[in-house]
Amino acid sequence: MKAWGAVLLLVAVLGVTAYVVTRPDGNSTTDEKARKVAERIGYPVGADANAYARAALEGNGDPKYFAVLEITDSPTNDAAEVRASLLFRVFDPGTSESHQPWRLWEEDPVTACYRADFTYHGVTGGGPDRVHCPAGAQPIVPPPAQKTGVPPAYPDALRTILTELPAAPTKDEVLAALRAKLPPVPVDEQTGLPWVTPHLDAFVKDGNVGVIAKGGGSCLAGVRLADGTVAAWYPPRVQTQPGELGCSGASALALHKTPPPK
Repeated sequence: MKAWGAVLLLVAVLGVTAYVVTRPDGNSTTDEKARKVAERIGYPVGADANAYARAALEGNGDPKYFAVLEITDSPTNDAAEVRASLLFRVFDPGTSESHQPWRLWEEDPVTACYRADFTYHGVTGGGPDRVHCPAGAQPIVPPPAQKTGVPPAYPDALRTILTELPAAPTKDEVLAALRAKLPPVPVDEQTGLPWVTPHLDAFVKDGNVGVIAKGGGSCLAGVRLADGTVAAWYPPRVQTQPGELGCSGASALALHKTPPPK
C-alpha cells in the first residue's frame, strides 16, 4: 500500500474510533422512548417550557426511568422559531431487571439523554437529538400550572355590572367597572394557586356595550344594549374561534345578533 493510502486509512480508522468514543450513550429502546415522548407533547402547543415539561412527565412518574434535567424558555411569536427546549434522561435497565435466567444473552443498562426543541408545529428535526448527559444533573419538577378558564360566578356578576353602568359609559369606564366589581378568581384546591385572571375586553358604540371575559378556551360574552337589554352567555366555540367572529368586546355585540349555527 502506498504511503498516502496508509495515511488515509489511518485517518478513517481514527475518525470512526473518535465517533464511537464520543457518541452519546443510548440505544434503540431509549431512542424510541425519547421520540414518543417528544411527539406526544409537541401538540397542542404548550404555553411555555414548563407546560412541555409537565406534559413529558405525565405517565413517567419514576425519575429512575425518565427525568427532565433542563427546561429552557424561548418566547417567540414566530411559528417557525424554537419556543421551548427540554433536556431529558431515559434509562433502559436492559436485562438487569428481567429476572429471566433462561435468556441466552445479557443487555447492559443504558442511560441516555436527549435534547428536544419545540416550535409551534411540534418537535424540530424529526425528533430529539441524543446528547451527552450533564455531569451531576438532577431531575427537575416543573411548578404546577395555574388553572385557566372563566370562573363560574362571572356570568351573574357580569349581568349585574352591565346593568349598573352609567347611561353612556366609555370603554375605559366599562373596563374599570369590570376590574373593580368582578369577583376574585378562585383558588385551585389541587395546586393551591389562584386561577389565571381572565382577559377582559370592552366595546362601546351608539349606546351599546359589548364585553367579554376569556381564558382557557372559554369565552364569556355580555352586552347591554341601548334599549336596556342585558345578557351574558357563552357563545358556541364555532363562532368564537379564530377566523370566525372571535372573542372580543366588538364581537360580543355581533354574536348577540347572530344566532348560533344549527
